[in-house]
Amino acid sequence: MRVLIAEEALQSGAGHWPSYIGGLGSAFREAGDRVEVAVHRGAGEDLCARVGGTPWFSRNCWIDTRSQGALGGLRHNFIYHRELKDWLRREEEPLDWVLALTVRPQHLLALARLGRDREAMGGARLLLLFVQGFGRYNGPGRSVCFSSTPTNRMARFCFRLLAPAVREGRAVLAAETNGMRRELEEFSDLPVKLFPHPVPPPEKLPPPVAGRSPFLLTAPGFARHEKGSDLLRTAIEELLGAGEADGVEFVLQWPEPFSLHDGSPLGPGERLASDPRVRLVNENLDPAAYEKLIAESGAVLLPYRRNSYHNRLSRVAIEAAGRGKPLLYTTGTWTEEVAVTAGTGVPVHEESARALAAAIREAVARRHELEARAREGAAAVASFHTAATFRQQLQEIMEK
Repeated sequence: MRVLIAEEALQSGAGHWPSYIGGLGSAFREAGDRVEVAVHRGAGEDLCARVGGTPWFSRNCWIDTRSQGALGGLRHNFIYHRELKDWLRREEEPLDWVLALTVRPQHLLALARLGRDREAMGGARLLLLFVQGFGRYNGPGRSVCFSSTPTNRMARFCFRLLAPAVREGRAVLAAETNGMRRELEEFSDLPVKLFPHPVPPPEKLPPPVAGRSPFLLTAPGFARHEKGSDLLRTAIEELLGAGEADGVEFVLQWPEPFSLHDGSPLGPGERLASDPRVRLVNENLDPAAYEKLIAESGAVLLPYRRNSYHNRLSRVAIEAAGRGKPLLYTTGTWTEEVAVTAGTGVPVHEESARALAAAIREAVARRHELEARAREGAAAVASFHTAATFRQQLQEIMEK
């Protein structure tokens, strides 16, 4: 296949994009595909080498203030359309796919216009993968609702423009979670395919750790409100104060305070910072250090809040479950899907520090059983979330 991956967010090397897109591109090339990656013009040589990228896009709508708001978003769409079309004009051979893997409203009109432009696409198919939806979360078991905002009205217009290309198979709408897939189908009235989030699988499962002391409970990834880090702090303080953390060590990535909803900052606090049973990681882990942390984990703590993660994927959850690590997770979040696939985990039914502390006690008490079952279910998680599965789905679409 001949593939173009278009990602303006590849600019500074921050975020998940280098690992995600770099890994996807490398796997496709190893399979014999020709893959080009159009990145931001400000991307450095190291980042371009890492992902096989070519500097191209002039704006990054994730951080460029000129691309925010209704007018800024519309302007960004026109710039993005022009620059992507300019790339297509320079192609000497027809492409099979143009992959837009983090579609936002700032891209949707541009991609809808390209989906209708057979001459510009030259026979290439478009894949539009959405990691953000258009609905408002209303609580567990309730349907999302779609407000009549200018952004949503414009998005519906774009999906109407795209509809002929989607129905003819020239454009594909995609999501990484079943919750997002259902939401997009309801909003767009178009079919949406479920695609994996490729994560490099482990060469082999790390050795068992349930019998080790201390027993590591880790929360990889920087502390955030949407990740329930404030609840986790209070839960750990409760366990430490009650003398229920002997033989256990907590590892948290908390380099700086984050903002609560009222704007006040929250750090790990003196209680956690001074206790030898808590290890605070104050830097971004390189791949080897991150892999070591996951390998040493007895269980991975993911008390994510539902309003942020009901249809949002967690790469950490895939990496941990695919390496045989039990997950402690909030019910009603996408992470529950991973735990069900793996066949084990400790659910947290209530978004509270009290419920979280009880779940941690359960994870420690059942450590041997949980790890054994997590190791049995690891292959089911790891085998789906691969670049090979992603590539196979693209090929199957082409063969229809």
